[in-house]
Amino acid sequence: MRAWLARPAARARLLTLTGPAGVGKSHLAHAAVTAGGDGGVEEAGGFLGLSPPPPTIWVDLADAPDASALWTRLGARDAHEAAGRIADGGLLLVLDNADRLVADIALDVAALLRSCPGLRTLLTSRVPLDIRAERILPVGPLPTGPGSPAEALFAERVRPYHRPGVDSGPGQLAVGEICRLLDGVPLAVEMAAEAVGTEGPRALLERLERGDCDPGRHRARDTPERHRSVAAALTWAAGTPAEGDAALLRALSVFDTYVDPVAVRRVTGLGHAAAVAGIDALLHKSLLLSAPGQDGEPELRLTYMARAYHRARLAADPRELRRVLDGHAAHWSAYAQDTAEALRAGRHLDQVLPAVAARLPDILRAARHLTSTGDHLAALRLTTALEVPLLRHRLAPEAAHEAEATADAWAAETAGRPAARAAGGEVAAGALVAVGRWAVDRGEYARAARVLERAETVAAELPVARARVAAVTGELLRRRGESALAVGVLDPAVRRLDAEGDRRTAALARRALALLRAAHADPEAERPLLRALDDVPDDAALRASLLTALARVRRALGRDREAHETAREAARLLMGTGDPAQVAEALETVAVTSGGADGDEQRRHAVARVLAHAEAVRRRYGVVSDGDDAAGELARDLARSPTARPLRELRRDAERVSLHDALVAALFAPPPADGPARTARRGTAPHGLTPRQHQIALLVAEGLTNRQIARRLGISEWTVTNHLRVVMQKLGCASRVHVVRAVQGGTA
Repeated sequence: MRAWLARPAARARLLTLTGPAGVGKSHLAHAAVTAGGDGGVEEAGGFLGLSPPPPTIWVDLADAPDASALWTRLGARDAHEAAGRIADGGLLLVLDNADRLVADIALDVAALLRSCPGLRTLLTSRVPLDIRAERILPVGPLPTGPGSPAEALFAERVRPYHRPGVDSGPGQLAVGEICRLLDGVPLAVEMAAEAVGTEGPRALLERLERGDCDPGRHRARDTPERHRSVAAALTWAAGTPAEGDAALLRALSVFDTYVDPVAVRRVTGLGHAAAVAGIDALLHKSLLLSAPGQDGEPELRLTYMARAYHRARLAADPRELRRVLDGHAAHWSAYAQDTAEALRAGRHLDQVLPAVAARLPDILRAARHLTSTGDHLAALRLTTALEVPLLRHRLAPEAAHEAEATADAWAAETAGRPAARAAGGEVAAGALVAVGRWAVDRGEYARAARVLERAETVAAELPVARARVAAVTGELLRRRGESALAVGVLDPAVRRLDAEGDRRTAALARRALALLRAAHADPEAERPLLRALDDVPDDAALRASLLTALARVRRALGRDREAHETAREAARLLMGTGDPAQVAEALETVAVTSGGADGDEQRRHAVARVLAHAEAVRRRYGVVSDGDDAAGELARDLARSPTARPLRELRRDAERVSLHDALVAALFAPPPADGPARTARRGTAPHGLTPRQHQIALLVAEGLTNRQIARRLGISEWTVTNHLRVVMQKLGCASRVHVVRAVQGGTA
């Protein structure tokens, strides 16, 4: 503003400040003009290049009934006479709050500028004059966040006797959330600050989150009437909007985040041209905020004040509300399917996750609306399509509980209706399988078993859906150490999935089978994985998961260098496509195939870095190891080495590392040192046990409990239980007593 004021009068002679209601256009104009006349001119290079500044006439048109008020203020009866009085003299004319008169004064202002070469005009209005001389400067809301101008304004406007509640602690956090919710619009922030009372800012925040569009009920006595309420602020200039604009505003009010022309078409039923024209009209009247989107396209949204106001108008017509919410849900359902397709096609999660996170309130609102209207299958499709961002990346873990509840509601609704069960069973079972897979990754095995049991019931008459449930159930059994049961479940599932052409799910089942075979040192363990890799050539994330498993199998077979290269290839594929569970497993596999704690300090440090990243990912996203304790053994070896202290520092630093940067560290991990080839696990312990299983069996023979064994080895009691189950299966033992006898006999 001050830069514009400092320019020669021949350039940019009309500047219009536009923006939504309450954004502070008049305040900004006053601050800039005042700064230009009270010594601030030196920083701006002089006021209009002159000293002293030219005369300024400020005309507030807020209460003017018509354009005659402008000419009266200039000592004239009309624009022609005003032009004669101004003539060539330098003058700054400020037309404040001109919103309601722009159509009446636009051509007269254009004529004034042509007739008076020394005239500069500054105008504040939500609607521009739309003349050629005009330069428009959009005024946006205040920045929000800790220490932001929005929070400073809030603190300044809180009444002194309520100020202690907002200065620190939870109150201060609530203030930050209030400012963010109100978009940093100064008028809304001021009204909220003045509404803080004995209950404090947290109670105010709850009111705003419930949709209270008018928190400021105790404004200062000299507040202009148009700023005394949200309704007054929104309707003062616009008056009664055209029905088209009003209907569009009501429709857009259901969006909590951003809209675009596609969203407008889906929620209103308008064609493309009509939707674009409607958006342009609202933007022209400063009824929408515009910001650049992540893909370069503009993102549009209503302010909180406008959204709450028009949402209340929409709620007064239940039929229109239902129609609009149905369109809103249809839009986000389509968005979810498009996102799922993009992920399957290999689009980077770094692009998808921020977009989903920014739109999360709308996505969850759409799912809940579908559930509330009884369209349970549509709600389950939406949740399942966004399984990766919502559940695996923990953007909305509560979606798992909602999916379970929705599936239960669908099952209850279709009880005794075979046709309805057959029509929607695959969708409901698929949603429960997604929840079950998420629970398995988190180590919530009891919950996973419960969910998968319900999924199997839903899919009872659907062979393909049952096979998909079996694939995840087999993985659950494998992680719980129930190898024989897992194989019995997975083998027929693979045959069914192959017959039905579901190569993706069949690949996941083959992955579990290969890891089961590797645990028994089967030299053919990698064959299922090689077949699976051939079946899914275009799914980068799934191929990475298969390659990680292949690296583990090759390590179990003693082919360390080959295993390391395979693990690094998995890490490369996961760059931008992998979920946290996949990334953590790949990092651990790279670390354990790099030579463990052997070698020089530089090697140990590089391995420790990758391992620390894996541990941090597991903690951050709540995913657990699948029972392979190789990474745990490596961590304990490193803790006993000279790398122990740097390892603690690496763990602290790893908390802030992104998935991408953690994978970059894995790509630079050193390969195993050259040396004699390590023998395969087969035969390394009696009875076909792995070294860790044999160690646990010996401790059982000593009479130690699972808890004591866990403490002795520095592993979890659950891991001991899993290993012991496998030991009992391999030895054909029904109890711990039989394990003791078998081990003692083998040792003898």
